[in-house]
Amino acid sequence: MVSYQSAKEEIKRTADVVELIGQYVKLRKAGRNYVGLCPFHAEKDPSFTVNPERQTFHCFGCKKGGDVFGFWMEYHSTTFPEAMRDLAERYHITISEGYSAAEEEKKAAQRNALYKINEIAADYFQKALNHSAKGKPARDYLKRRAIPEETISASRLGFAPDKWDGLINVLKKHHTAMHMAEQAGVIIQREKGGYYDRFRGRIIFPIIDQRQQVVGFGGRVMDDSLPKYLNTPETPVFRKGESLYGLHASFKAIREKGRAVLVEGYMDWLALQKHGLKEVVATLGTALTDRHVRKLKGYAKEAIIVFDSDEAGKSAALKSLYVFANEGLSAKAVVLPAGHDPDSFVNENGLDRFQDFLGHAFPMFDFFLDQKLTKGDSDEGKVRALKEILPVLSEIRDFALRSLYVRRLSEKIGIREDTVLAELKSHYKIPTVGAQRKSREGGQGPSKGKAADKMGRELLSLMVCYPDTIPRLMDCDCRVLISEPEVVDMVDMIFEKYIQEGRFLPEDLLEDIKSESGRERFRETLHRPYVIYSDQDVEQAVTEIEKKAYLKSISASQKKARGDRETQNKLLKLKIQGPPRS
Repeated sequence: MVSYQSAKEEIKRTADVVELIGQYVKLRKAGRNYVGLCPFHAEKDPSFTVNPERQTFHCFGCKKGGDVFGFWMEYHSTTFPEAMRDLAERYHITISEGYSAAEEEKKAAQRNALYKINEIAADYFQKALNHSAKGKPARDYLKRRAIPEETISASRLGFAPDKWDGLINVLKKHHTAMHMAEQAGVIIQREKGGYYDRFRGRIIFPIIDQRQQVVGFGGRVMDDSLPKYLNTPETPVFRKGESLYGLHASFKAIREKGRAVLVEGYMDWLALQKHGLKEVVATLGTALTDRHVRKLKGYAKEAIIVFDSDEAGKSAALKSLYVFANEGLSAKAVVLPAGHDPDSFVNENGLDRFQDFLGHAFPMFDFFLDQKLTKGDSDEGKVRALKEILPVLSEIRDFALRSLYVRRLSEKIGIREDTVLAELKSHYKIPTVGAQRKSREGGQGPSKGKAADKMGRELLSLMVCYPDTIPRLMDCDCRVLISEPEVVDMVDMIFEKYIQEGRFLPEDLLEDIKSESGRERFRETLHRPYVIYSDQDVEQAVTEIEKKAYLKSISASQKKARGDRETQNKLLKLKIQGPPRS
């Protein structure tokens, strides 16, 4: 068992950042780095880079970055202590209880308590389903729905008895604080005091994240009562707009197949899994979000949406067009015969017939047009369809793609392209003054991008890529050439580390830089140096910097010595002589 700090260092030595991130993001080799589509913001061209030499990642688009801990925290929405625990388990490193910042420790304790409550609840629901008497109605229902025992067990399905305090009594036996169980979303507070079970008389589907932890539940009635489905509300560990049911069990198959099949409900997922279609996930009955797609594009090259054949299912598929377009994931859609959902269709017709439908899926925009425009539409019908389509097209941010869609829409509907464009403009949202300014500046403050200090970036690149130059850069006091205080601070830190340790490892500096903008700048230098030199060019670059620093120091001394003729003459001679030869 090693100390907290020692474990942190051992994890960093053991973990391969490319292997770890590659589990969640499709990466390809690009020079010394690996690149992929960022899982934290929408993009079509990869700006997300992973540097195996530095064991760091950085996105040049959204500026997120860091080491293996930084990625784990951002991707899984965890605190640092949780990331430590997860990665220690992953790499078989046993750690002792140790240091944790007070606020992070508090958040981690809260989240751990919620996970524990969810686990108690899942166990309660499973035992209720397996109870010979209490669980019989639920087992009979699952049998009628052709869900086999092995699928029930693997998916940890359960049953919530029709009792107001069944789970509450179990939680009390575990000495669970009721206010925490309410935070977990498994019980509800009464207006006049006390609590009652949220899920009653329902089949229970535990929602499991990619860390194999129960984050929430979905409950389905076994009759025609409403609401048909009930989910855990938003909690600190469960966000409906980010969670995909079954991804924890399907992501390997999705990666192998290169595609993800999206369905609406829990029963659809179970039925397809039972029949052998493994690359499937469900959207928990909610609209598809950009966060859903960002998770999928780390594993899949394309997605196929198979929503129900009713109007609600078609509408959900249509609304997802711009989400896929903005996230840069190729998508197709398919509609099953009337009266069918994936569950009923695959049970009646088998997997081969279902696979035939998938093989004839339409690209999303073709599907979109096919659903909105039918043969023999009247002029009035075409205009109505146009007005339904334009709001969706206006949400697509890629100008070139949107233009192609407009042209195809114009040809399909028989309305001139310039007329369609004129109509489309009326749907654009007018950005605020702040958003316009941010757009003009590329989302960057004065210390970044084009306004950044050229010499500061050059010096950082030299020190990071060619640490042997640091002693000479210290001796000539190159700091006088840097105009940005933030870069001066980083250079000071590099010099200090070099003096103390006799060497400089760039990746070690990241933790010491206090400002987020400074960490962003330094990560960008690590992943994409401002300038790369040959060995001969390095010598020339350092010599030029020494000369520039020398002349700038002389000029500063000349300004101070104004009126002092003797000192001015001495400084002039020094300026003519140039810097001393090293």
